[in-house]
Amino acid sequence: MTLEQFYFIAGIVSSVAVIASLIFVGFQLRHAANQQRIETASGYYDIFRDHMKILSEAGMVDLFLRGLETAPDAFEAADRTRLNVFYTMVTRGYQVLHYQAGKKVFEEDFWRHTQNHFRDHLASKYYQGFWAARKHHFPPAFRELVDALIAAGPTAPLLEMSS
Repeated sequence: MTLEQFYFIAGIVSSVAVIASLIFVGFQLRHAANQQRIETASGYYDIFRDHMKILSEAGMVDLFLRGLETAPDAFEAADRTRLNVFYTMVTRGYQVLHYQAGKKVFEEDFWRHTQNHFRDHLASKYYQGFWAARKHHFPPAFRELVDALIAAGPTAPLLEMSS
């Protein structure tokens, strides 16, 4: 075998190795993206669980239910503070998800259903008063989203239990 033939064979082998490594990197990237989607869905569950945990505290369910039909000015300062903290946490959680949706971290279907859940909360008269007073704390793109979701209205009454 001549040196030229050996050089030609080495070039073919190295080209095959490069192609194989690119295929492997592609599989690794797809796996990493799928893992990120799983972690994001888990993060959504964590946010949701934390919100529900707060509602299990004494008196919070009553405040939350009153807030569905009552504006913030009808609440005493301590109750407004409790609901403001709750709704700040809820809103920050959805802000994180909005950021992740913008980065295409998860599927469009997941984001659409997440927005539907948020829309149901946004129908609360308390929340709408909270949002009007506090939305300046959030980035413009997120403010636009929340304003549009409020304008669209809920997907269903928050407490509806239909089959």
